[in-house]
Amino acid sequence: MGIGRASSLELSEIGTLDAVWESIHQYIHTNTNEYIFGFIGFDPANQLQKKIVTYQQKIDLFVADIVIECTADSFTILKGNLDSATLDELTDPVEISAIDICKLDHIELRKHYAESVLQLINAIKSGFIERVTLARKIPSPCEFDLAATFIADYSQHEVARSFYFSNGHIAFAGQSPELLAEGNCQSFVTHKLSGTHEKQDGIPIATLTRHFQNDSRIVAEHHSAIISIENSLNNIGQVKATKFEVMKLPTLLHGWSQFITHPNQHVRVADCLRSIFPFGANPLKPAFELLAQHENFQRGPYYGLTGCIQPDGQFSFTQVLRSAFIDKNSSYLMAGAAITAHSTPEIETAETCTKLYSIQVFNKR
Repeated sequence: MGIGRASSLELSEIGTLDAVWESIHQYIHTNTNEYIFGFIGFDPANQLQKKIVTYQQKIDLFVADIVIECTADSFTILKGNLDSATLDELTDPVEISAIDICKLDHIELRKHYAESVLQLINAIKSGFIERVTLARKIPSPCEFDLAATFIADYSQHEVARSFYFSNGHIAFAGQSPELLAEGNCQSFVTHKLSGTHEKQDGIPIATLTRHFQNDSRIVAEHHSAIISIENSLNNIGQVKATKFEVMKLPTLLHGWSQFITHPNQHVRVADCLRSIFPFGANPLKPAFELLAQHENFQRGPYYGLTGCIQPDGQFSFTQVLRSAFIDKNSSYLMAGAAITAHSTPEIETAETCTKLYSIQVFNKR
């Protein structure tokens, strides 16, 4: 846990994607031997977007004044000082009420999303694009308690990571099972997920797993998702892969491929993060053009990376999924689905619902 800011990465206007990543590298390099926290949002990865406006919503990396190591049993202050009253407040359990997400996700939102999915399927069938991950945004009239979402243990999987970020401009919290980079510049592991199936009452998990592994739509979606990330990892080092296992979560099954990368000499932390950055689109330019038409919002942190870098060079970055957001005094959820040649509007809309309903969100106390 990082609190306060000793320094921050500030980007006002960047002309190219290379310049974005070079700025990220320079900030990490300048602050070697420090604890760096924050996020690299999806929008700066969009090569069509040349100007980064209100950078706090797009990229925010910072060196913390206070760093606390948190376990189930204790808190240890690694940097700075924290008074006992503040520490008691952080650890004080409070009963709060959960929000029924089904009531937020009304039929008109699902209908609009399904219409966009159909248009993207037609673009795929015409050969304009191969795949694209389309997101949708679910507003809430209630302000979320993001700290409660952060501590809620609703994934229960060893690679899932919880996160909570707030900078005064945007705040988000969640728990994502897509751990995209954990390790260091000598060796790091990537867990890439693609393909989702809802668990069903009364059907044994072994039966569901067999159906999942034999579903041609899911297999094709997962295969197309891991090709680009595998090629990208191969560009920076030696890669060992274990492909298409099934990740079993409390309410979901996911297709799951694991990569262990041993980067080449002189590969930097920023290079490692860039190699696993999740575009969810192919080819990039036409796919981003379609996203601009069908997503009437900026994603901000959603679908980007969030995590930390330690003074010893160890890093851990997960994809921002299954999250609740507060931005400019509005609360909302976001979810997405990969649109491929095997998609239908009904299947992909249902998949976003399955992902949304797996999040735990709570009213502000």
